[in-house]
Amino acid sequence: MIPTCDNSHYENSSLHEPFLERAADTEAQEAGNNGLGAFLTLRLIDQFSADREKIHREATAYQTTATGEFLNDIYPQTPEVTHLRELVRVAGTALDTNDRRLLLPPMLAFAFWLEQELRLAEALDVLNTALRLSDGRDGEEEVAAYLQYARVLRMQGDFEDARESYARSGDIAARIGDEHSVLLSQIGNGVVLQKVGNLPESERVLREVIKGAQRVGDRDAEARAHHDLGGTLYFGGRARDAIPLAYRAFELHQSPLRRARALSDTGSMLKEIGRYTAAGHAFAIVLSNHPAPEVRAHTVLELLELSAQIGDRLSFERWRQELVQQGGDLTPDQQIDLEIKLGSGFALFGQLDRADKHLSGAVALAESYGMGERLFFAEKKLNDLRENRTAEVDSTVLPSGQQDESGVQDTITRLEVLVADVVG
Repeated sequence: MIPTCDNSHYENSSLHEPFLERAADTEAQEAGNNGLGAFLTLRLIDQFSADREKIHREATAYQTTATGEFLNDIYPQTPEVTHLRELVRVAGTALDTNDRRLLLPPMLAFAFWLEQELRLAEALDVLNTALRLSDGRDGEEEVAAYLQYARVLRMQGDFEDARESYARSGDIAARIGDEHSVLLSQIGNGVVLQKVGNLPESERVLREVIKGAQRVGDRDAEARAHHDLGGTLYFGGRARDAIPLAYRAFELHQSPLRRARALSDTGSMLKEIGRYTAAGHAFAIVLSNHPAPEVRAHTVLELLELSAQIGDRLSFERWRQELVQQGGDLTPDQQIDLEIKLGSGFALFGQLDRADKHLSGAVALAESYGMGERLFFAEKKLNDLRENRTAEVDSTVLPSGQQDESGVQDTITRLEVLVADVVG
């Protein structure tokens, strides 16, 4: 269910279970302390919920002080604790000024940090709590919260609710005249369509967004739409058409995080058409800049496949070990991709039984998450393997007929210049 600002469905007695689970972690004292600190902080924020008739000022002031003291005693002071201490500080100000809306920006910032750490259940919990702070008058913050909520749902594979949340953010954005957020909600819808396998409609939506963004001079929306359109074409077997779009997104993006994602995706597409050296350059640049866990996981997944394609078994095992250790920290999409790439890799190394096991696992996961495009791809890989178990599973999408290579070569040339700048 998507939260609404009237909060009628949401009980004040939320236990913030994802944080309690982490607090109960007896294997890592730091994780346990941080989890308990987050739980206590969110219980404090609950006191400011818009559906409460009044704030009990003395009790909340005591709770604020006690929570702050607990956080101050945590060692080491991790980035998460820094977020929590800021929330407690702002809670004190919100109590003094009687303005709960002050808490929305730091709550969204904390949820975004959790998202980048791939702690998605915790991010959703924080976003739910943040939305309960609004009484329906905080248009810009509500739009940002619903966009963020939709993105995390999408990462979890909950596409129906993600699409609903994107629609809600777009409706609010249109009402308050926020053209940028209207475009972002449309981009999100295009990505959901991509994930469920409706690639023609995804392409149509994203191309319309590019036109709209260019018309109003919205560079950020144009960059995101280029990036996601590249993904749609790539998943449709049109990697050559996708490469210039992904690299253009890399050039347009101003956020280091988004630039890293776009460059990693450009490498994936170059790898897909057999331009292994250029792909390796792209991946090396991404990893050299210490990317967020999500981006690193995506890049290592691609390096895993690249290692198999060039016959480097040692590197394949190294990247495999890193990904297996991450296990449940991978998003559903990444879990499926890992099974596909392991299946393809083991097939290339002649271990066909292991390949069958992993590709079958990919099919099962894609079915469970309702990822139509991934399901089709995994089934094709598995069928190819079973139809000719003595043959390698082809891990590249080869072109049919003559195709224009100018966009690909131009991207590679610009990437070589970038590599030279980084090395230099």
